[in-house]
Amino acid sequence: MTPKIKFYFSFRSPFAGIAFYRMRRLAIFNDFDVELLPVWPEIIFGGHMDNPTDNLFKLSYVFTDAARQAEEAGLHTGLLKAFAENLAIPSDVDFSAEKAGLKMPPENWRLTHHAFLYALDQNKGWTFADAVFNARFGFDGSLAKNVMEKDVLASIAESINIDPTEMLASCDAGTYDNVTSSMARLSEADGVFGVPFFVFESGEAKHVFWGNDRIASLCKVVTASNSLPQFTASDLDVIQR
Repeated sequence: MTPKIKFYFSFRSPFAGIAFYRMRRLAIFNDFDVELLPVWPEIIFGGHMDNPTDNLFKLSYVFTDAARQAEEAGLHTGLLKAFAENLAIPSDVDFSAEKAGLKMPPENWRLTHHAFLYALDQNKGWTFADAVFNARFGFDGSLAKNVMEKDVLASIAESINIDPTEMLASCDAGTYDNVTSSMARLSEADGVFGVPFFVFESGEAKHVFWGNDRIASLCKVVTASNSLPQFTASDLDVIQR
């Protein structure tokens, strides 16, 4: 049997987007069955995962570090750097009075993740997700788009020859409600507390890794290597089958 890696991600996370880009293009992962598992933290994790937008210090770091990691992967970083600049920690705030964070409006990641699952059923999951992350974070140098809007998702679907009407109809009909519920239970069993999160089981051993910057460690384990591999942007040249 082909060894399997479970890859938990969310379109909300820039780190998940960078990891997705790298996982799709590193030749080593063509030897593995990579199970793509979209999860929406604020819905399925309950108290198991912190929302970074609730913590201004963490949020400021997230986009600064995401820009660094995206640059190492050879991605455009203009949008991430702009986010980081806009989230600079103010010097005139009394942080002892209350926790500083951003009050975000409701975010319908259910729609985006269900659209992805439809694309996955059409054997275009990797391609669709790549396009969604590009649209959200401008990884390809384009302007950012709201990937929680139906017209944006429809445009992405159309660009890769997926029927946008059927895709959105499946989302409205709740076709993937049971699937996402099962993924939630699976993520809890695997101890997922953030994305990207990788799980690889070998014999009696269960290896878990959190973060885009742990892909090299994941590769070391799945290949049973004695050393930690080094990857650069020039290594990201093979598209996942």
